[in-house]
Amino acid sequence: MSLSKYKHIVSSLAAGGLLLVGLFLLLNSTLQIVRADSGSLFVTSGGSGDCSQAAPCNLQTALSQAADGDTIYVAHDIYTGTGQSVITIAKSVTLYGGWDGAPTGSIVRDPDVYPTILDGERTRRVIYISGNITATVDGFTITGGNAANASVRTGYGGGICSFQSTPIIANCIITGNVAYTGTTISGSGGGIYVEIPNGTVVITGNRIISNVASLRYRGTGGGIYILSAPGAQVINNVVMSNTATFSATRGYGGGIAVGGVSANTLLQGNEVAYNVAIRQGDGTRGSQAYGGGIDIGSHTVVISRNTVLSNTAIITGGSGSGGGIAVMGSNDVVLDGNRVAYNIAQQDTVNIPSNNGGGIYCSASDNIIIRRNVIRHNSASISYTGGGGGVRLSGCDQATLTGNTVEDNFASHAGNGYGGGFHAYASQGISLDANRFLNNTASSAPWGRGGGLYFSRNTIFTMTNNIVAANYARREGGGVAFETSASAPVTGTLIHNTIAANDRGEGDGRIAIYLNDPYVTLVLTNNLIYSHTYGVYATTGSTATLYNTLFYANSSGDIGGSGAITNTNPITGREPLLTTDYHLRSGSPAVDAGLTLLWLTADIDGDVRPQGAGYDIGADEYGYVVQIYLPLVLKY
Repeated sequence: MSLSKYKHIVSSLAAGGLLLVGLFLLLNSTLQIVRADSGSLFVTSGGSGDCSQAAPCNLQTALSQAADGDTIYVAHDIYTGTGQSVITIAKSVTLYGGWDGAPTGSIVRDPDVYPTILDGERTRRVIYISGNITATVDGFTITGGNAANASVRTGYGGGICSFQSTPIIANCIITGNVAYTGTTISGSGGGIYVEIPNGTVVITGNRIISNVASLRYRGTGGGIYILSAPGAQVINNVVMSNTATFSATRGYGGGIAVGGVSANTLLQGNEVAYNVAIRQGDGTRGSQAYGGGIDIGSHTVVISRNTVLSNTAIITGGSGSGGGIAVMGSNDVVLDGNRVAYNIAQQDTVNIPSNNGGGIYCSASDNIIIRRNVIRHNSASISYTGGGGGVRLSGCDQATLTGNTVEDNFASHAGNGYGGGFHAYASQGISLDANRFLNNTASSAPWGRGGGLYFSRNTIFTMTNNIVAANYARREGGGVAFETSASAPVTGTLIHNTIAANDRGEGDGRIAIYLNDPYVTLVLTNNLIYSHTYGVYATTGSTATLYNTLFYANSSGDIGGSGAITNTNPITGREPLLTTDYHLRSGSPAVDAGLTLLWLTADIDGDVRPQGAGYDIGADEYGYVVQIYLPLVLKY
């Protein structure tokens, strides 16, 4: 392929990013001028000199002659190889692509204008880094890699494979690489694979686009796979349109996968979009995909300020979990300040259940913190059974959700749906604090339960200062619903929540809190429940104990059902005077009407509680306007 054609590819990638209205981070193409020193070597594709700027050598010569600490400048052109990798790095050197090739003067680098392309020609890995070294690769286009034929680390890292080394990979375009093409072993890290480094790995400012971990077998990390790399930093990359596996029964992390002992790994500021874990399963429930965008399989990972957009766990032929992000068997993981939107766990019309977490999925992972995220427009399943359109917890004890907006998610569009916004299964010690669950849908079909939230089987939870509003279910519980058995009860404590207008569905789907199974035990204190058929409805065998609840506009009754409901000191028949965003207005009967809870010192917005003579009912503490009269200062 000619250099002009490669330039066209690079230009098209850049133009495509601009057309996505700023969703994708473009590399800073500011002209870089670096002064050479005695440790600098210079490369052109046909170079045969002494590796000086005036007489460049070829790339293999420069790598063989370089000493630890040297810098190699590689001129714009296409570089291929004849061995198992285009290049092998075994020394602590810095490789800079994008050099303009000028024989004299200051060293000018601009990878966008002077693309330096390393091409594996679809037959070999592009870069292999090994040994106890720290190597920097900056400003290259890395393409055409295939690690299926490599005798070392076969099937690992089609574009870049680093083993027992510490790479710094920056400002590169890594596209069109595949880790494994066969059917006998798993493919890992289509674009980048890093395992067991001896220091802190840094992957930053790269565009990692359209790579594949495996074509026909299990795959992990279509774009990036970090394995047993403590403290790795994956920062400010575009990870787009990568695939863990095209056709297989297991796929993990279409965009990014982190596994092994990778404590304190940081994923921050990345755009992770349009990635897929499995494109085509085998048509059975045995095909399972996890993490269309990101899959975490390591303790103590931080996922912060990323955009996780339009990823899919599985397109067809199996079940999917974590359309955007999947966390499995990984304690103490933090998800903070991310935008998780338009992701799908299971996309196509396959009658296979167990599709979970359109936005975020957590399984068998304790102490996960999901904080200050916007989780919006995600779907657990399009046409079949789905649970947790926004978030699904399964066996995740001591999970904390704080300050999130969970909005416009679907558990299922056309099948059984459980928990349009949130679904917890067999998870104990859950804390839901100061979240907004808005406009979520359990299912558009008649089988939706828990438009806002769904708690099932052996779950213990606390909800404090949440707004649960305008959610939709057609079968049970527009706001909240449950699933239990005698051996797997559900226990919940609800304090200072505003549960409003979850009456968008039909029948029992218009009940705010529906204790629709026996063995549910709830205690509710200082909650505001507004505009439903019933506020709290309990079936036989369930128990609800209410203190200081403000009920209004619940057309069939504030409470109902044959279950045991104790309703102490309710306020009824008085409009709560809510704003359009469910905050209290002046004169609301909720003001100062709650029980005193000295341990609770803030409301959903972080405002101090109490601000008047007592605690206000609901998620919001009404803020009094305090006028301060200052003494008049006269000027002479």
